[in-house]
Amino acid sequence: MKKPSKNQIMQLYEKEIIKELERQNKNVFTEEDINRLLDENRQAWKLPVSTTTGDLLLFLYKYHHIKDVDIKFPQRTYTRYLWGHFDILELACSLAKDSYISHYTAAFHHDLTDSIVKTIYVNKEQTKKQYANPSLEQHSIDQAFQKETRTSKNVAIYDGRRIYLLNGKHTNKLGVQSKDTFQITNVERTLIDIAVRPNYSGGIQEVLNIYKNSIGSVSVNKIYSYLKKLNFIYPYHQSIGFLLEKAGYKESSLQLLEKFPQKFDFYLSHNMKNLSYSKRWKLYYPRDLS
Repeated sequence: MKKPSKNQIMQLYEKEIIKELERQNKNVFTEEDINRLLDENRQAWKLPVSTTTGDLLLFLYKYHHIKDVDIKFPQRTYTRYLWGHFDILELACSLAKDSYISHYTAAFHHDLTDSIVKTIYVNKEQTKKQYANPSLEQHSIDQAFQKETRTSKNVAIYDGRRIYLLNGKHTNKLGVQSKDTFQITNVERTLIDIAVRPNYSGGIQEVLNIYKNSIGSVSVNKIYSYLKKLNFIYPYHQSIGFLLEKAGYKESSLQLLEKFPQKFDFYLSHNMKNLSYSKRWKLYYPRDLS
């Protein structure tokens, strides 16, 4: 009697294969994920040693259990395998291990903006580096913030939406929380991130609007704690204190941010025109900010 083919064996174990996919509690798979499933279940599914990841993928394609998509970035194309109904944020976070949703996308997810945010910001942290404490000087701050801010070119288009894959500061995922199928910055961490990079958050006016919408859902004590741990080179605490004041936070919250030193004049954003100055926060900001 002729031995059954690999495909015939997989047909016999189709229900078991589907159950194993369901057991993963995810809807976006990498090739490595599929390879691991095969290795872990090869004996249970009675598949010969010669069965490859490609064989299993072909079976899953043939019976319409998965589909593949290519996400094309300037330097690399990522192939992902989609199973059932998936969240595009899960797809975005699958592009880099331990990455998480951040900035404007996180603000939208937390219902902090009235805008419909279609751009997806995904942050993959850099590895931890040892830096000598840099000496900050006023003229270097002035020069840096008179220039246009840098915006990542590591962007792909999927289903009409832009996906930015950012390579952010190492924070050991400070303030990152887990959802069902992806990770995302919590509200406090999001407010810090958008103050640091307004260009990934709809611009500085939209950042202020998000701060206004955050009143009642934020622990300023937590923001203070995060800022101490993040230990930024630039005095972003001055920007955040100003935004909290402008948004209408209570005085005790503002006084907490004033515990940080204010050694330098700072800027709310890069390359601003028609400036006003906050003496309280030693901060330049756009005159038309409302």
